[in-house]
Amino acid sequence: MSLKKSKHKKTKSISGPEIFDIEKEETEQQTHRRTRSSRAPTTTSIGSINLQQVKQSLYPPASSSVTLNPNSTSNSVSDSLYSATNKSEDNSLAYSSNTIDLNVLNDDGCPVEKKTNNSAENEWIIQALCEIENGFQVILDRVKQNSNSCKDAITFLKKRAIIEEEYGKAILKLCQTTLENSGKDKIESKQGTYNESWNQFLELHEKIGNNRIKFAESIGNVTENLFTLLKNTERSRKQLKEAGLKYQKTVSDSEALLEKAKIKYETSSEAWEEAILEKERHFVEHFGNQNLQQMSGFNTITKKKVSLFSKNNLQKVEDEARNKAAQANEAFKQQLVSTNATRREFFGKNLPRILRSLKEANDECDNSLQYNLEKYSYSYENALMSDATTISPLNEAQGLRKIIQKIDNANDFVEYIRKPLIKGTKFEKNDITFNEYKMQPETYAIIHPKTIFGINLAEQLNRDNLEIPEILVKCANYIEKYGLNTVGIYRLSGSNSAIQKLRTLFDRDADQVILTDENVQDTLNNVTGVLKLYFRELPNSLFTQELYSEFIEASKTEDERKRLVEIHELVNRLPDPNYLTLRYLIAHLDRVQANQKVNKMGISNLSIIWGPTLFGGCNMSKSDGSEADQFIDMKYQCKVVEVILSNCYAIFDPDS
Repeated sequence: MSLKKSKHKKTKSISGPEIFDIEKEETEQQTHRRTRSSRAPTTTSIGSINLQQVKQSLYPPASSSVTLNPNSTSNSVSDSLYSATNKSEDNSLAYSSNTIDLNVLNDDGCPVEKKTNNSAENEWIIQALCEIENGFQVILDRVKQNSNSCKDAITFLKKRAIIEEEYGKAILKLCQTTLENSGKDKIESKQGTYNESWNQFLELHEKIGNNRIKFAESIGNVTENLFTLLKNTERSRKQLKEAGLKYQKTVSDSEALLEKAKIKYETSSEAWEEAILEKERHFVEHFGNQNLQQMSGFNTITKKKVSLFSKNNLQKVEDEARNKAAQANEAFKQQLVSTNATRREFFGKNLPRILRSLKEANDECDNSLQYNLEKYSYSYENALMSDATTISPLNEAQGLRKIIQKIDNANDFVEYIRKPLIKGTKFEKNDITFNEYKMQPETYAIIHPKTIFGINLAEQLNRDNLEIPEILVKCANYIEKYGLNTVGIYRLSGSNSAIQKLRTLFDRDADQVILTDENVQDTLNNVTGVLKLYFRELPNSLFTQELYSEFIEASKTEDERKRLVEIHELVNRLPDPNYLTLRYLIAHLDRVQANQKVNKMGISNLSIIWGPTLFGGCNMSKSDGSEADQFIDMKYQCKVVEVILSNCYAIFDPDS
């Protein structure tokens, strides 16, 4: 094969005969031209590194599960040297002569061989965890589970102790309070056999309370032990986790340095290989098949001199590349030895020691947790047994039931009535006369209210023997006294809660209601509001349902004179209670509009307010009509009131 065709073909890393023996290299340069394949011997060593020795030193046959072929003819020495750091081979290497095969585990995670003792089992577990990558994290998680279990137990037992303590103290406090309230010498309590049994009854409950308090104390001791155990376990786990992560970081850092050294070694070896090939190519191009020693004497030809000069430069480049490769090779060897020593120390010493310590911390937590829970169970059994023997003793002593059975109620009753029978005085047996209690008017009004809201006008006036509703008289007088000069009277709304309060007072007994002069402005609006509410809630409006349509039709009359006559006739047709009430109301509204220059409430404004109010019941009866119809009716309702108010002296007798 021609060198020109193969000179640019390169392998990943170089291989050659004792490449750092400079004198031998110079001697070989004088030999005939060789192909590249002839320069690749079958040995797997570079410089002073021998692969077989390295493999035997790193992976002894007794501890290695990987078989290396000593007759390998691979030309990638770097890959062979660095195979110790390959992850796939790391998982198959064991750094202990006690290597175990995870495939021998049965379905329960236990080896097929019968376990001899706990120590052997623990050692087997440690070795098994060393074989897997996450073995360290697995046992850390297990210790964490133990810590969480301790926390759950502590939380439960704390609350359990609080419950028992509160229960015991509550029983003791109850017994003490009961004894204080029903002492032996108090007349209010039963005496005799019942008193004796009752005292024994309370003493027995005091014993039960004390038993519960003692039980709570024992639970508290168990809780303190578990809390101490939890702190120790978490502290140990934290320290061992930090130590394990520190060791792992040391290994990772060392492997990172080894990777850097390997890359540098391969790079420098490739550079040296390029220098050798370049020198060989130059020699063949300028001197043909003559060897380097024969061409050393040509000094007369210029071309030869230039070629020899270039050859010397190439030789210098090759020497520098070889020196760098030798240095990188030495650094790689040193780092390889250091990394593998670190790995052996980690897998053979540090990791098992950390796992063993974690296993010991886990076992201690397991055993202590179990022991303290058993201690709690024992205390619980003792508390229940103590309560049982207190309530119902096994011997002939008096239990709770026997104490109660000692009570002799018949004898106690005889003893109780003996003294009253002797010292008592006879009572009068004559009949007692009845004296009726006279309530205050306010109270009587609450019990027997005179409801006016929502009651037919004629019915309430007949009941109260009145011509005009009392609410109209009182509200009109109050408004005429304080509100004739108030702007917007009847138009401004009051407080709904205050209006409802006034309604409640008038519904009880309107005669007893007194409208105060405190905060007149607010009270005025509330008074006007409750008066309007009264007329709106009449079952049959003031103008009556029967005459509603006629009033509306009369208001539609275009001729004012005719309209007045028709409305006047309809007013006269109203029932007497409605007529008299309307006359009183219109007279009051006339006095209000007389001051319209001040209060801004003329006939038109008052009609807009009082029209729908006085026809309120009729609006409700026509609720099935459309909204437009109701709005039109409201317009004519206001017109009716406006006509009556404008012609009040023509419709009603001024003297009345």
